[in-house]
Amino acid sequence: MKLNKKLRKGLTLFELALVLLVLGIIIGIVYANLDIGVVDKAKKLKVKQVQSKQLPILVQRYEEEVGPLNDGDSLEILAQKHEGTNWDPVDEEMLKDPWNNYYIMCSDTEGNLHICSYGKDGQIGGEGENQDFFLDDKSSWPDWLK
Repeated sequence: MKLNKKLRKGLTLFELALVLLVLGIIIGIVYANLDIGVVDKAKKLKVKQVQSKQLPILVQRYEEEVGPLNDGDSLEILAQKHEGTNWDPVDEEMLKDPWNNYYIMCSDTEGNLHICSYGKDGQIGGEGENQDFFLDDKSSWPDWLK
């Protein structure tokens, strides 16, 4: 019996391709089973627990220190410094809805001002994620947010 003196080092191209194929399948299965909704849940939590409580207070403080906000005004104005006032600008991320649009001031049918989001599409009206809602009135919140 003759011993093979040639030592094999490394993998053949076929073996390497097979390993990559198996890894690709495993990664695909893991990715398909990830809870992609974690980001959405975090956005909802931010609206419910932080913004709905703090933004009305910030708007009231802004109006006391700087001046009134009007229908159609973007809350982006709260992130700006105003000369001659004691107003400390607010972090812009606090002033944005779950779709990264600034909240705005809008009136309800009775003329009362509210902090509003026009939903995912940023347009007045809509259903589902496109539904408008008043941040400071939980009864107006769409089902996905409740």
